[in-house]
Amino acid sequence: MRYTLVLIATALVLPSAVRAADPPVTFQTHSLDRALFDLRTAADFVGGEPAVKAVNKGIQNLFGEKGFEGLDINRPVAGYVILAPKPEDITAVVALPVTDEKAFLALCDRASNEKHKDLGKGLYQLPAPDGPVKARLRFSDGYAYIAYGFSPEPALGASAMVPVGKLYDPTEKATVAAKLHFDRVTPEVKKALPGVLKGIKTALFAAPGIGGQEKMILAPFEEALDQLAVRYALLLGGADTATVRVSIDAPTSDLVVEATLTPKPETALAKELAALKPTGNRFGGLITADTAAGFQTRLPFFFNDELKTATVKALEEGQKLVAKPGSWKETSDELFKGLIRTVKSGEADVVAGVRGPDKDGDFALAGAVAFAEPAALEKEFKSHFEKNAPPSEQDRMKWNAAKAGAVNIHTYKLPEQDVSDFGKPFGGNKSTLAFAFAPTGIFFVVGPDPVPVIKDALAVKPAAAPVLDVVVNPARVIQFVEKAGGRAQDAEILLGKEDKLRSATSLRVTGGADVRVRYALNLRLFPRAAAGAIVTTEKVERFEKK
Repeated sequence: MRYTLVLIATALVLPSAVRAADPPVTFQTHSLDRALFDLRTAADFVGGEPAVKAVNKGIQNLFGEKGFEGLDINRPVAGYVILAPKPEDITAVVALPVTDEKAFLALCDRASNEKHKDLGKGLYQLPAPDGPVKARLRFSDGYAYIAYGFSPEPALGASAMVPVGKLYDPTEKATVAAKLHFDRVTPEVKKALPGVLKGIKTALFAAPGIGGQEKMILAPFEEALDQLAVRYALLLGGADTATVRVSIDAPTSDLVVEATLTPKPETALAKELAALKPTGNRFGGLITADTAAGFQTRLPFFFNDELKTATVKALEEGQKLVAKPGSWKETSDELFKGLIRTVKSGEADVVAGVRGPDKDGDFALAGAVAFAEPAALEKEFKSHFEKNAPPSEQDRMKWNAAKAGAVNIHTYKLPEQDVSDFGKPFGGNKSTLAFAFAPTGIFFVVGPDPVPVIKDALAVKPAAAPVLDVVVNPARVIQFVEKAGGRAQDAEILLGKEDKLRSATSLRVTGGADVRVRYALNLRLFPRAAAGAIVTTEKVERFEKK
């Protein structure tokens, strides 16, 4: 660990040309009027007119009848962060456009319910959050510069304040954007980063409740973190900027958070990012046009060799921990061996989706889990089942019920007592599980006639896909809820009734001239569904208490 920290410190300190007036972290938003418009748009997506009224009411409660009087809502807001080796010496500064200094101070008083203090020489004290953090204000060039920190006064010196013209980028389209300029980080701050890394490792791997077995499994990841830290510290010497953007995509109703790492040309980092391949999914074709709800993901083993190696070592440790004599030992061994092969391939894909309704109003659940070369697992699982399952279960199982090429398809008739729960929307009394061990994964389908469906599933081809994508068709979900015995009205309130497959949330990673990580959350779907789940849980808990 000590050697790792030395290497990181050395690598980070090398590119150290910096101008004192250029803050390493800058942030901005367009005019407050634009930001408020986006906020109200987001509220409308989530909860319609009542949600917009709630936002307006919240603003009125915070600022009173005079609202934003004193604040110029037609000019941009900008700010910056002054980094320091010690966290307590870090200072954040935000520059707010003002129309009148006296009116702006009154606005601050209304918002905090506390009177500001005039400290003399143009410096004002504002209320700050509980704790040692202080807030100071100084006016300059039509802006109120507010500094937050343990000792914020130096940041508001006449020569220390950075003009908004140097902070604001008018070409930026995001509602809010923050940027880290790597060459502006001082050598002193870079030298302190290994200590930050050590603190992160302590929090992750030495937290209370982690015992000996857990440490054995986590040890490979601790080692991988050291290796990754050294490699990326060296690569970040070729980094130019890292930017985080938050925006509202009105056509899709998405809240979008995007992080971008931009390298300097002709650097090792630039070459590595250019070589980053688009993510895909072997089984993405299982999300079909008639999907009611589904998801697909590729676990992050594709990203780097260190993570693959660490996961393989952790699985090997896990295999040792469960390697006790017993009826499941052979099956367990083959399971771990296959998982290790899958991780090494870098294509650990998982897909599942509910389709329908069909002509009879029934649905089918279809999915696949990546598993490299599962023939041995299939053999051991079948042997264990035939030796240990009771006769009633043996009767439900039909081995080699069908075939798709060289792949055997097995079926299992779901028990009658499960029909009222899980199997009801999937064919009721006809509900059957079909599963198959294909060369690249384990496929499964639950439905009234699953064999034709699983045959089609086994023929899907790999395709480009996000790292994560959760999709929903509100109209079909409503039908599914009704088929399962639920209240269709509740589903409609939460999701709407649009008959279109939409992404509820997604994560995409793309390389090239830079690397972009884009997270999107559909505000018409996901927050409403989450809120509904919370309300339902609370109702159940109240009912159980009664």
